[in-house]
Amino acid sequence: MKKGLFTLLLIGFMIILAGCTSTSTNDEKKLVLGATAGPYSDQLKEGIVPLLEEKGYKVDIVEFNDYIQPNIALNEGEIDANLYQNRNYLKNFNEENGMDLVPVFAVPTAPMALYSDKHTSLNDIDKGMTITLPNDPTNLARALHMAEHYGWISIDQSVNPLTASEKDILENKFDLNFKPIEAAQTPRSLSDADYAFINGNFAIDSGLQLEEAVDLERTQEDFLIYLTVRKEDKNSTFVKDLEEAYKSKEFLHYTNENSKGYVKPPYQHEMEEGQ
Repeated sequence: MKKGLFTLLLIGFMIILAGCTSTSTNDEKKLVLGATAGPYSDQLKEGIVPLLEEKGYKVDIVEFNDYIQPNIALNEGEIDANLYQNRNYLKNFNEENGMDLVPVFAVPTAPMALYSDKHTSLNDIDKGMTITLPNDPTNLARALHMAEHYGWISIDQSVNPLTASEKDILENKFDLNFKPIEAAQTPRSLSDADYAFINGNFAIDSGLQLEEAVDLERTQEDFLIYLTVRKEDKNSTFVKDLEEAYKSKEFLHYTNENSKGYVKPPYQHEMEEGQ
């Protein structure tokens, strides 16, 4: 009888021990984060991952070279969050693709910029020049509004300013040839174009420097890059830990040392004002 009781107790103890071991394995913190190759991937690897690792996370970074696949991968659960897009682009992408991805918080952002291998000033603009620019609706509109600000064109004021295209140009003062191409290809277009509007991430990834640009966008908050997650994960612990890392003094120091010329999100300005 005593032997049978001892055996039952031993089996119970082994079950409890096995349960504890299983819980420990399941609680291991693993994150897969996606970003376009270049500044936002580097931002995660160098400035954020070390802070997450201090909290016990194991983080893998997946790099993308376009503006489509990161959202598809996120929506299908292949990654836990992505970092590459502004809120306006995400809103348009959700509507066109029937997704419900949500922006959580902004991060230091490399602004869109105007580059040229042939010209050093906006004043060099002349008749019939070729201008390349991103072809996705949000960034195409951004580039055209920069051109309008320079006095090169005027855009139909009745159209949605977030989706204006070359078809909405009412006046083209210099008969410029606007050539929309895939955003990732804009740096390569410099050899053929007179000027190119290039998103900051692709400019930096191709070796261009912000200080080399002919002009930089005065980036509004809606065009800052946002960490994006699935709607059901918005209030999850890993998102809160990511936000804490981005809003830390350590990451502010990283930004000041490694992201010269970037547009800082409001919380970093508040942190600097409070110092």
